[in-house]
Amino acid sequence: MKNNQKLFQSLLIVLFFSSCNIDEEPPEVVNSVRGWFTINKNNIGVNLSWNHSDNKDFEKYIVFKSKNDGSVENIGETEENFFKDSNVEWLESYNYFVQSVDKIGNESELSDSLILRIYSVSGNWVLDSFDSTYLCIDHNQTISTSSGSFEQKGYFLSDGYELLLNDDSSDLTSSVGDTIVSKMLFSACNIDSIALVGSGWMTYQTTILDTTVNGDTISSVYNNFPIYFDMDLKDPSEGKISFSSPLFDKLSMQHSLKFCSGDSIFN
Repeated sequence: MKNNQKLFQSLLIVLFFSSCNIDEEPPEVVNSVRGWFTINKNNIGVNLSWNHSDNKDFEKYIVFKSKNDGSVENIGETEENFFKDSNVEWLESYNYFVQSVDKIGNESELSDSLILRIYSVSGNWVLDSFDSTYLCIDHNQTISTSSGSFEQKGYFLSDGYELLLNDDSSDLTSSVGDTIVSKMLFSACNIDSIALVGSGWMTYQTTILDTTVNGDTISSVYNNFPIYFDMDLKDPSEGKISFSSPLFDKLSMQHSLKFCSGDSIFN
């Protein structure tokens, strides 16, 4: 009987110390969560990344999301330190959180929230009032150089864009002295990814009907002078281009939700 009691006590001691060795320590909180909404073709959505866990018993990450500060929901798991969320709506705001889990199943606290608004200045900006159909703002533009090509991050208006303000070159009622073509020629413009503003130079050109003394020749006269412009795309529905010269009114643009090639961003 005494032997059985000693055996039982020994088992209790073993169980007690074994239970003390169970890992109940949660992993470290995920930090440096970053995100970027992109409308590149075949890559529409939010791309998340964060610092990888250095816990030896790391198992996976769980990604959570809430819409407009609503309820938090689990949207997926990954073993990598990045995640893609394609289930987004234009101009909605989302909160993202990341949680790490170890092999025992211990869960860290949720990371600090990353708040993203589903808005990108890239794509087509329509100018309904003029002959030009749109301004194309490129996202992560490929730059070609003599030593090769590279991808430059951010938003860009390509160099040499022409905006036609007037085109009456085929108007048979035009007479000498009439302006038959007027247009703006824009320099390249880099749009700040946070402030969503940029600037550059614009050259204004007018083509006027002229004639020789004998009246038998029609030629074009070009007037060129540089004007500084500012581009503001903070408003997702209406962009503005303003000029340093009081001779020019602000230009209004509407985001068309289309790629530069014309394909719809959101079906």
